[in-house]
Amino acid sequence: MSALKSATAHRKIGITTQSAEISGRRLSAAAVARLAQYHERYLRGMKGGRRIVLKACDLGGLDLAGINLSDADLPACDFTDTIFRDANLARANLFGAFLNRTDLTNANLERADLRGAKFEAAILTHTNLKGADMRRGEVQGDEGRILFDPSCSFKDAALLKADMDTCKLTGADFQGARLDRVNLTGADLRDSSFDGANLSSVEMQGANLLDANLTRTAIDEATEGSANLLRSRRAGRPPQGDVLAEILVQHKLWIESDKVEGERADFSETDLTRFNLAGHFLPGADFTRAVMVETDLRETFLVGADMKEAILVDALLEGADLRGTDLRGAITSGTLLQGTKQGALDDERIVTRL
Repeated sequence: MSALKSATAHRKIGITTQSAEISGRRLSAAAVARLAQYHERYLRGMKGGRRIVLKACDLGGLDLAGINLSDADLPACDFTDTIFRDANLARANLFGAFLNRTDLTNANLERADLRGAKFEAAILTHTNLKGADMRRGEVQGDEGRILFDPSCSFKDAALLKADMDTCKLTGADFQGARLDRVNLTGADLRDSSFDGANLSSVEMQGANLLDANLTRTAIDEATEGSANLLRSRRAGRPPQGDVLAEILVQHKLWIESDKVEGERADFSETDLTRFNLAGHFLPGADFTRAVMVETDLRETFLVGADMKEAILVDALLEGADLRGTDLRGAITSGTLLQGTKQGALDDERIVTRL
């Protein structure tokens, strides 16, 4: 390539002889690939190398599979719907970046700066996030106004065997995230939220969940014994003994009197983990947002019960009557609904809602 053609190509993608810094631009996959060539030379200490510096640029929807952007400076860039399969983003600065619906399968983000980054509905299968910094991050404008939500978000993301060992995740949002065999050993999860998440298969040895929101979270015994759950917010304690017996008596009276006497059984936002309600008469009972991990509901009469947004992980429901039961928004992983009675009530059109 002649010197004139080379200089023209450089100008088209924003490269000068001094830097490869670009701000606020929409870039094509070809332009990014060209930049990556200069960045590769920079990483190897070769002549003509330029470190990639992209600030608030739009790279959404690009196929960047296998690209090497390790140590790149990419703050506030938009990578929505971008494919980063097998990409190397180790130690990259992704402060405030948008990675929503991004495919990060097998990607390497070890020790990356991910403060304030968004991973909503992203795919993180076998993703290496070891030692990454995902604390709150703030960008301030005039008069100290925060320009974007500072919390790192994994809302509705799918994390399968992702390695987040020793990650800094204070204030992170995992609402509705699917965490399957994720490694969070030693992670700093203070003040984080796991609303609607299942932590039953997550390794959390030594993780710090001080002040974390676990009010609607499935947690197994191993996690409870190995992580620091001090001051974490949990669902309400279940009723025991005489209190439970009185609730059942009052609920039966409420049903038999057509809601005139007695009181409806209210287990909403209650932690019923490994609780035994097998064979009880609980039609129309309120279980909204209850945590029912390994709860025994076999042969329980739950006609018309409200179980919206409940956590039904590995619950036992064999022989339960779920006609007219509302299960919309409930998490039922590991729970077999086969063998339950479903469908419409005998005299009503209301059916089991999933």
